[in-house]
Amino acid sequence: MTIKINDAVSRPLGSRDIGSGDDSGLPGVSEEMRHAQAFDGIDWSKAAPSWVSLFTGLVLPLLGLAVLVGSIDLALGWLVEKWTGTSSMSPLLLAAIMFPPALMIAFGCCKLFLRLKDAMRTAAR
Repeated sequence: MTIKINDAVSRPLGSRDIGSGDDSGLPGVSEEMRHAQAFDGIDWSKAAPSWVSLFTGLVLPLLGLAVLVGSIDLALGWLVEKWTGTSSMSPLLLAAIMFPPALMIAFGCCKLFLRLKDAMRTAAR
């Protein structure tokens, strides 16, 4: 068995009782026509996403996540400062200490949001 350029498999004629007029190969088609059939005329420059959609899809969600983590960090720092009374710790050190829990809370919120979205989509079916 050999594979041709157009992915048609050539078979011996007597193997399936096929007549000579039912050949699935394309011996009369030129090479240019086979090439055109393979790519189907797709304009890849128009199929690529624009820079605006790349920015919207990549940068803005990351910026939103950074704002979420920062606001959770500030809220946790404010809570700890109010809970302990007057803090002798510097605000920068407190923010650095609260950053890992803020990051875990932010990712937990994102995971909860995705699970709720999935559950709502499943319930709608």
